[in-house]
Formats: sequence, structure tokens, C-alpha cells
Amino acid sequence: MHLDLTEVLRGPIFSIEEILNIPAGQLDEWELTEPITGFVRATNARRSMVISGKAKTAVKLQCSRCLCDYSQPLDLVLDVTLPLSTFNKQLGAAAVAVDEDDDGLELTQEDINALFKEQNLDVTELIRQAIVLGQPIQPLCRPDCPGLPEISEYREETIDPRLEALRDLSAKHMNGSSKSVQGETKHED
Repeated sequence: MHLDLTEVLRGPIFSIEEILNIPAGQLDEWELTEPITGFVRATNARRSMVISGKAKTAVKLQCSRCLCDYSQPLDLVLDVTLPLSTFNKQLGAAAVAVDEDDDGLELTQEDINALFKEQNLDVTELIRQAIVLGQPIQPLCRPDCPGLPEISEYREETIDPRLEALRDLSAKHMNGSSKSVQGETKHED
């Protein structure tokens, strides 16, 4: 989905807003389990282009404890501010007075190229970036997820016959220890 910014670039205070309704499906490496709903707004703030908006969706993630797939709801914040001089260079328009030594720009040229194609904003890329930033660092299918089952549940426990004597010795030692502990307890009374 692309948003044409031609009207917004005409002058200060111009603004456009687009309602988002992108169906569930695949979005690059993310599988959307719910459609993306929300809005995106582009405003010409005299010296900057301000892209803002909010969206909701859910993505399929893998639980970091039990490794099961689950659907994670996400509230996305869409927020980009870009100097208008970036668009003027791309479109060959007259330059807007902008401080050339302004280092407040957090976007790299690669980010700008990914989001903007001439005067069009790639809303899908903006949403993809918001999903990357909005997903949990350690996703959990539920707060009380117990994690992976014990390994004994996955395989049959067989004991090497050569270790049978060691197991018997360990069992005798444990039984002897418990008797001596019981005997000590009786002795203290």
C-alpha cells in the first residue's frame, strides 16, 4: 500500500489521512493472524514531513519457553519525521530553507529509500518496521507458560545393563542414609 504525498508537499499545513485495512496474511517474514486496522496521517510541518498513525494487528510468533506458535496482538505506533529537503532533492523542486548542519535525522539514506519512492510513502514498509519494534523481546504464549516438558516425556528411559549394579548401589546407599537419619532423629529424642 502506498500513500501519495503530492498534495502534502504543496505547502505548509497540508495534511492527508488514510484509513488502514490490510487483510491478514504474509507481510515479509511476519504472518499476520489478524488484519491491520488503523490510520496513517502525513502532515507538512513547514520544514518537515511528519508521518504518524496507529494500527492494530496480531502476528504469529513462537513462544520462547515452550516453542509453540501463538498469535501475539500488537498495538503499532507509526512515527517518522523527515526534513522536506529530502523530498525536494528527489523531486528536483526548489529547496526549502533547512539548516544543513541539522543532525537530528535518525533515518539513514537506506531507511529513507525503503520508505519513500519519490513522493509516495510505502505504508507497508512503515508497518513492517513498527512490527519489528513492537514485538516482545521474549515472546510468551501466556505469562504462566511452563516451558518444555521434561525430557523423560519425549523418550523411553532405558538403563544400560552395565550400570544396573551402580543403580543398586545407589539405592542401597540412599536407603542406608535414610535409616541413619531416622536413627539419629530417634537418638536425639
